[in-house]
Amino acid sequence: MGRLSYRTFLASQWDPVPLVKHDLSGKTILVVGANTGLGLEAAKLFASMGPKHLVLACRSLKKGEAAAAEIKTQTGLDGVAVRIVDLAVFSSVIAFAEAFEKEFDQLDIYVYNAATATHLYEQTVDGWESSLQINVLSCLLLSVLLLPASLKAASPSAQARVVVVASEAHFLHTITEDELTKPQLLELFNNSAYCTPNSLTPDKTMKHRYPLTKLLDVFITRELASRLSADSPLVVNTVNPGFCKTELNRIFRFPASVGVKLFEFLFARTAEMGSRVLVWGALGGRNRERDLHGAYISDAAVHEPSDFVLSDEGMQMQKRVWDESVAILSAVSPRFKELAAVHLKN
Repeated sequence: MGRLSYRTFLASQWDPVPLVKHDLSGKTILVVGANTGLGLEAAKLFASMGPKHLVLACRSLKKGEAAAAEIKTQTGLDGVAVRIVDLAVFSSVIAFAEAFEKEFDQLDIYVYNAATATHLYEQTVDGWESSLQINVLSCLLLSVLLLPASLKAASPSAQARVVVVASEAHFLHTITEDELTKPQLLELFNNSAYCTPNSLTPDKTMKHRYPLTKLLDVFITRELASRLSADSPLVVNTVNPGFCKTELNRIFRFPASVGVKLFEFLFARTAEMGSRVLVWGALGGRNRERDLHGAYISDAAVHEPSDFVLSDEGMQMQKRVWDESVAILSAVSPRFKELAAVHLKN
Protein backbone atom coordinates (compact mmCIF):
# COMPACT_ATOMS: atom_id res chain seq x y z
CA MET A 1 0.00 0.00 0.00
CA GLY A 2 2.88 2.35 -0.75
CA ARG A 3 0.58 3.98 -3.28
CA LEU A 4 -3.08 4.66 -2.60
CA SER A 5 -5.33 4.24 -5.61
CA TYR A 6 -8.85 5.66 -5.76
CA ARG A 7 -10.19 2.14 -6.21
CA THR A 8 -8.42 0.89 -3.07
CA PHE A 9 -9.51 3.94 -1.10
CA LEU A 10 -13.17 3.72 -2.09
CA ALA A 11 -13.33 -0.04 -1.54
CA SER A 12 -11.87 0.30 1.95
CA GLN A 13 -14.43 2.97 2.84
CA TRP A 14 -17.23 0.42 2.46
CA ASP A 15 -15.48 -2.35 4.39
CA PRO A 16 -16.72 -2.64 7.98
CA VAL A 17 -14.02 -2.24 10.62
CA PRO A 18 -14.02 -5.01 13.25
CA LEU A 19 -14.44 -3.94 16.85
CA VAL A 20 -11.79 -5.35 19.17
CA LYS A 21 -12.70 -5.53 22.86
CA HIS A 22 -10.67 -6.35 25.97
CA ASP A 23 -11.22 -6.07 29.69
CA LEU A 24 -9.75 -2.72 30.72
CA SER A 25 -10.33 -3.10 34.45
CA GLY A 26 -7.77 -1.11 36.42
CA LYS A 27 -6.52 0.72 33.32
CA THR A 28 -6.13 4.45 32.73
CA ILE A 29 -7.10 5.67 29.26
CA LEU A 30 -6.45 9.16 27.90
CA VAL A 31 -8.14 10.40 24.74
CA VAL A 32 -6.97 13.83 23.58
CA GLY A 33 -9.64 15.58 21.55
CA ALA A 34 -12.53 13.59 22.97
CA ASN A 35 -15.56 15.86 23.01
CA THR A 36 -16.75 15.17 19.47
CA GLY A 37 -16.30 12.98 16.39
CA LEU A 38 -13.76 10.18 16.36
CA GLY A 39 -12.43 10.98 19.83
CA LEU A 40 -15.85 10.88 21.45
CA GLU A 41 -16.80 7.62 19.72
CA ALA A 42 -13.48 6.01 20.64
CA ALA A 43 -13.95 7.14 24.24
CA LYS A 44 -17.38 5.49 24.30
CA LEU A 45 -15.89 2.22 23.06
CA PHE A 46 -13.14 2.33 25.68
CA ALA A 47 -15.72 3.15 28.35
CA SER A 48 -17.74 0.06 27.43
CA MET A 49 -14.71 -2.06 28.43
CA GLY A 50 -14.70 -0.83 32.03
CA PRO A 51 -11.44 1.09 32.61
CA LYS A 52 -10.65 2.51 36.03
CA HIS A 53 -10.08 5.99 34.61
CA LEU A 54 -11.15 7.41 31.26
CA VAL A 55 -9.72 10.90 30.85
CA LEU A 56 -11.14 13.21 28.20
CA ALA A 57 -8.69 15.96 27.28
CA CYS A 58 -10.62 18.85 25.74
CA ARG A 59 -10.18 22.57 25.15
CA SER A 60 -13.73 23.43 26.24
CA LEU A 61 -14.88 22.46 29.73
CA LYS A 62 -18.53 22.78 28.73
CA LYS A 63 -18.15 20.49 25.71
CA GLY A 64 -15.99 18.07 27.65
CA GLU A 65 -18.53 17.75 30.43
CA ALA A 66 -21.32 17.21 27.89
CA ALA A 67 -19.26 14.43 26.30
CA ALA A 68 -18.57 12.86 29.71
CA ALA A 69 -22.28 12.91 30.57
CA GLU A 70 -23.11 11.25 27.26
CA ILE A 71 -20.50 8.55 27.83
CA LYS A 72 -21.72 7.87 31.37
CA THR A 73 -25.34 7.64 30.20
CA GLN A 74 -24.57 5.26 27.33
CA THR A 75 -22.01 3.02 29.04
CA GLY A 76 -22.63 3.35 32.77
CA LEU A 77 -18.95 4.09 33.45
CA ASP A 78 -18.49 6.34 36.47
CA GLY A 79 -14.75 6.90 36.14
CA VAL A 80 -14.92 9.52 33.39
CA ALA A 81 -12.86 12.64 34.02
CA VAL A 82 -12.61 15.84 31.97
CA ARG A 83 -9.34 17.75 31.93
CA ILE A 84 -8.66 20.93 30.00
CA VAL A 85 -5.79 21.48 27.57
CA ASP A 86 -5.34 24.04 24.80
CA LEU A 87 -3.07 22.42 22.23
CA ALA A 88 -2.49 25.78 20.57
CA VAL A 89 -0.62 26.94 23.69
CA PHE A 90 2.56 25.11 24.68
CA SER A 91 2.32 26.22 28.32
CA SER A 92 -1.15 24.64 28.54
CA VAL A 93 0.19 21.33 27.20
CA ILE A 94 3.05 21.41 29.72
CA ALA A 95 0.69 22.18 32.62
CA PHE A 96 -1.71 19.44 31.53
CA ALA A 97 1.05 16.81 31.41
CA GLU A 98 2.39 17.80 34.82
CA ALA A 99 -1.07 17.65 36.40
CA PHE A 100 -1.93 14.36 34.70
CA GLU A 101 1.19 12.61 35.95
CA LYS A 102 0.54 13.76 39.52
CA GLU A 103 -3.11 12.72 39.48
CA PHE A 104 -3.12 9.47 37.50
CA ASP A 105 0.44 8.18 37.95
CA GLN A 106 0.44 5.75 35.01
CA LEU A 107 -1.05 5.74 31.53
CA ASP A 108 -2.04 2.48 29.88
CA ILE A 109 -3.53 3.80 26.63
CA TYR A 110 -2.92 7.25 25.19
CA VAL A 111 -4.70 8.35 22.00
CA TYR A 112 -3.78 11.68 20.41
CA ASN A 113 -6.80 12.32 18.24
CA ALA A 114 -6.86 16.11 18.35
CA ALA A 115 -6.37 17.89 15.04
CA THR A 116 -7.42 20.97 13.22
CA ALA A 117 -7.95 21.47 9.50
CA THR A 118 -7.90 24.97 8.10
CA HIS A 119 -7.33 26.80 4.84
CA LEU A 120 -6.50 30.03 6.67
CA TYR A 121 -3.05 31.00 7.92
CA GLU A 122 -3.25 31.88 11.59
CA GLN A 123 -0.45 31.97 14.15
CA THR A 124 -0.77 30.82 17.75
CA VAL A 125 0.48 32.81 20.74
CA ASP A 126 3.67 30.75 20.44
CA GLY A 127 4.28 31.99 16.90
CA TRP A 128 3.43 28.80 15.01
CA GLU A 129 0.88 28.25 12.29
CA SER A 130 -2.04 26.77 14.20
CA SER A 131 -2.30 23.36 12.54
CA LEU A 132 1.48 22.82 12.68
CA GLN A 133 1.37 23.40 16.42
CA ILE A 134 -1.84 21.52 17.24
CA ASN A 135 -1.43 18.58 14.87
CA VAL A 136 2.32 18.05 15.12
CA LEU A 137 4.38 19.95 17.69
CA SER A 138 1.93 19.67 20.59
CA CYS A 139 1.44 16.01 19.72
CA LEU A 140 5.14 15.29 20.16
CA LEU A 141 5.42 17.58 23.19
CA LEU A 142 2.60 15.85 25.06
CA SER A 143 3.65 12.35 23.99
CA VAL A 144 7.16 12.81 25.39
CA LEU A 145 6.01 14.59 28.55
CA LEU A 146 3.70 11.62 29.26
CA LEU A 147 6.36 8.99 28.51
CA PRO A 148 7.11 8.29 32.20
CA ALA A 149 3.43 7.51 32.85
CA SER A 150 3.20 5.37 29.69
CA LEU A 151 6.42 3.50 30.44
CA LYS A 152 5.32 2.89 34.02
CA ALA A 153 2.20 1.11 32.73
CA ALA A 154 4.12 -0.94 30.16
CA SER A 155 5.45 -4.41 30.91
CA PRO A 156 5.79 -7.65 28.94
CA SER A 157 2.50 -8.82 30.44
CA ALA A 158 0.62 -5.48 30.41
CA GLN A 159 -1.00 -3.44 27.69
CA ALA A 160 0.44 0.03 27.13
CA ARG A 161 0.25 1.94 23.87
CA VAL A 162 0.61 5.37 22.34
CA VAL A 163 -1.67 5.93 19.34
CA VAL A 164 -1.38 9.00 17.10
CA VAL A 165 -4.24 9.58 14.68
CA ALA A 166 -2.89 10.33 11.21
CA SER A 167 -4.69 9.95 7.89
CA GLU A 168 -4.40 8.51 4.41
CA ALA A 169 -4.25 12.19 3.45
CA HIS A 170 -0.50 11.87 4.02
CA PHE A 171 -0.37 10.01 0.68
CA LEU A 172 -1.40 13.25 -1.01
CA HIS A 173 1.66 15.24 0.04
CA THR A 174 5.30 15.00 -0.90
CA ILE A 175 8.14 17.46 -0.42
CA THR A 176 9.87 18.98 -3.43
CA GLU A 177 13.61 18.78 -4.04
CA ASP A 178 13.83 22.54 -3.59
CA GLU A 179 12.13 22.35 -0.20
CA LEU A 180 14.48 19.60 0.92
CA THR A 181 17.42 21.94 0.30
CA LYS A 182 16.13 24.45 2.84
CA PRO A 183 18.03 24.46 6.16
CA GLN A 184 14.95 24.41 8.43
CA LEU A 185 11.87 22.63 7.14
CA LEU A 186 9.51 23.49 9.99
CA GLU A 187 10.43 27.15 9.85
CA LEU A 188 9.74 27.04 6.11
CA PHE A 189 6.33 25.46 6.65
CA ASN A 190 5.61 28.07 9.32
CA ASN A 191 6.52 31.01 7.10
CA SER A 192 3.47 33.08 6.14
CA ALA A 193 4.98 33.91 2.75
CA TYR A 194 5.44 30.21 2.01
CA CYS A 195 1.80 29.59 2.89
CA THR A 196 0.52 32.39 0.64
CA PRO A 197 -0.04 31.56 -3.05
CA ASN A 198 1.77 33.65 -5.63
CA SER A 199 2.81 33.43 -9.27
CA LEU A 200 5.91 31.38 -8.41
CA THR A 201 4.35 28.98 -5.92
CA PRO A 202 0.64 28.78 -6.82
CA ASP A 203 0.17 25.39 -5.15
CA LYS A 204 1.90 26.20 -1.86
CA THR A 205 -1.18 27.30 0.01
CA MET A 206 -2.96 26.36 3.18
CA LYS A 207 -5.16 24.06 1.11
CA HIS A 208 -2.31 21.54 1.37
CA ARG A 209 -1.67 22.02 5.06
CA TYR A 210 -3.76 19.16 6.48
CA PRO A 211 -2.07 16.46 4.33
CA LEU A 212 1.30 17.98 5.24
CA THR A 213 0.62 17.82 8.98
CA LYS A 214 -0.59 14.23 8.69
CA LEU A 215 2.63 13.36 6.84
CA LEU A 216 4.59 14.98 9.66
CA ASP A 217 2.56 12.96 12.19
CA VAL A 218 3.59 9.75 10.45
CA PHE A 219 7.21 10.90 10.57
CA ILE A 220 7.32 11.83 14.25
CA THR A 221 5.48 8.69 15.33
CA ARG A 222 7.80 6.39 13.38
CA GLU A 223 10.82 8.20 14.76
CA LEU A 224 9.50 8.18 18.34
CA ALA A 225 8.97 4.42 18.11
CA SER A 226 12.47 3.86 16.70
CA ARG A 227 14.11 5.88 19.50
CA LEU A 228 12.64 3.92 22.38
CA SER A 229 14.93 1.19 23.65
CA ALA A 230 14.69 -2.08 21.75
CA ASP A 231 13.39 -3.94 24.80
CA SER A 232 10.75 -1.34 25.73
CA PRO A 233 7.30 -2.95 26.06
CA LEU A 234 5.58 0.33 25.11
CA VAL A 235 4.01 0.17 21.63
CA VAL A 236 3.76 3.35 19.58
CA ASN A 237 1.82 3.51 16.33
CA THR A 238 -0.15 5.77 14.03
CA VAL A 239 -3.61 5.04 12.64
CA ASN A 240 -5.75 6.06 9.69
CA PRO A 241 -9.48 6.09 10.51
CA GLY A 242 -10.47 6.64 6.88
CA PHE A 243 -12.69 9.38 5.52
CA CYS A 244 -15.40 9.93 8.13
CA LYS A 245 -18.33 12.23 8.76
CA THR A 246 -16.72 14.60 11.27
CA GLU A 247 -16.44 18.30 11.93
CA LEU A 248 -13.09 18.46 10.09
CA ASN A 249 -15.04 18.64 6.83
CA ARG A 250 -16.44 22.02 7.81
CA ILE A 251 -13.40 23.76 6.31
CA PHE A 252 -14.85 23.36 2.83
CA ARG A 253 -16.87 26.30 1.56
CA PHE A 254 -19.35 26.58 -1.26
CA PRO A 255 -19.15 25.34 -3.99
CA ALA A 256 -16.56 22.74 -2.84
CA SER A 257 -18.74 21.92 0.17
CA VAL A 258 -21.45 20.57 -2.15
CA GLY A 259 -19.09 17.99 -3.61
CA VAL A 260 -17.79 17.07 -0.17
CA LYS A 261 -21.33 16.54 1.14
CA LEU A 262 -22.13 14.28 -1.80
CA PHE A 263 -18.90 12.34 -1.29
CA GLU A 264 -19.73 12.01 2.40
CA PHE A 265 -23.16 10.64 1.57
CA LEU A 266 -21.76 8.06 -0.84
CA PHE A 267 -18.53 6.96 0.80
CA ALA A 268 -17.87 8.36 4.28
CA ARG A 269 -17.68 6.14 7.31
CA THR A 270 -19.56 7.08 10.43
CA ALA A 271 -17.44 8.49 13.23
CA GLU A 272 -18.16 5.34 15.23
CA MET A 273 -16.86 3.10 12.44
CA GLY A 274 -13.74 5.22 12.02
CA SER A 275 -13.14 5.23 15.77
CA ARG A 276 -12.83 1.46 15.70
CA VAL A 277 -9.48 1.90 13.96
CA LEU A 278 -8.29 4.05 16.88
CA VAL A 279 -9.39 1.36 19.30
CA TRP A 280 -7.72 -1.34 17.20
CA GLY A 281 -4.47 0.62 17.28
CA ALA A 282 -4.76 0.70 21.07
CA LEU A 283 -5.92 -2.88 21.67
CA GLY A 284 -5.58 -4.98 18.51
CA GLY A 285 -2.84 -7.35 17.44
CA ARG A 286 -2.40 -9.05 20.79
CA ASN A 287 0.64 -11.36 20.99
CA ARG A 288 2.29 -9.62 18.03
CA GLU A 289 2.77 -6.21 19.54
CA ARG A 290 6.23 -5.70 18.05
CA ASP A 291 4.70 -5.84 14.55
CA LEU A 292 2.57 -2.85 15.53
CA HIS A 293 5.43 -0.81 16.98
CA GLY A 294 6.11 2.13 14.67
CA ALA A 295 3.45 0.85 12.29
CA TYR A 296 0.94 2.70 10.15
CA ILE A 297 -2.44 1.05 10.76
CA SER A 298 -5.41 1.27 8.45
CA ASP A 299 -8.58 -0.84 8.29
CA ALA A 300 -7.55 -2.69 11.46
CA ALA A 301 -4.32 -3.99 9.94
CA VAL A 302 -0.73 -2.89 9.43
CA HIS A 303 -0.15 -1.26 6.05
CA GLU A 304 2.72 0.50 4.38
CA PRO A 305 2.65 4.29 4.53
CA SER A 306 3.20 6.31 1.36
CA ASP A 307 6.03 5.72 -1.08
CA PHE A 308 7.47 9.08 -0.08
CA VAL A 309 7.65 8.08 3.59
CA LEU A 310 9.54 4.92 2.63
CA SER A 311 11.84 6.61 0.11
CA ASP A 312 15.39 7.70 0.88
CA GLU A 313 14.25 11.32 0.74
CA GLY A 314 11.37 10.57 3.09
CA MET A 315 13.60 8.83 5.61
CA GLN A 316 16.02 11.75 5.55
CA MET A 317 13.14 14.17 6.02
CA GLN A 318 11.79 12.09 8.90
CA LYS A 319 15.05 12.50 10.82
CA ARG A 320 15.25 16.19 9.96
CA VAL A 321 11.70 16.82 11.15
CA TRP A 322 12.45 14.92 14.34
CA ASP A 323 15.67 16.82 15.06
CA GLU A 324 14.05 20.18 14.35
CA SER A 325 11.00 19.34 16.48
CA VAL A 326 13.14 18.18 19.40
CA ALA A 327 15.22 21.37 19.24
CA ILE A 328 12.08 23.54 19.17
CA LEU A 329 10.36 21.70 22.02
CA SER A 330 13.51 21.44 24.14
CA ALA A 331 13.62 25.24 24.12
CA VAL A 332 9.94 25.33 25.08
CA SER A 333 10.18 22.79 27.90
CA PRO A 334 13.28 21.80 29.90
CA ARG A 335 11.29 18.78 31.07
CA PHE A 336 10.83 17.66 27.45
CA LYS A 337 14.58 17.97 26.88
CA GLU A 338 15.32 15.95 30.00
CA LEU A 339 12.89 13.16 29.16
CA ALA A 340 14.07 12.92 25.56
CA ALA A 341 17.65 12.55 26.78
CA VAL A 342 16.72 9.88 29.34
CA HIS A 343 14.24 7.75 27.39
CA LEU A 344 15.02 8.25 23.70
CA LYS A 345 18.11 7.20 21.77
CA ASN A 346 20.08 9.87 19.90
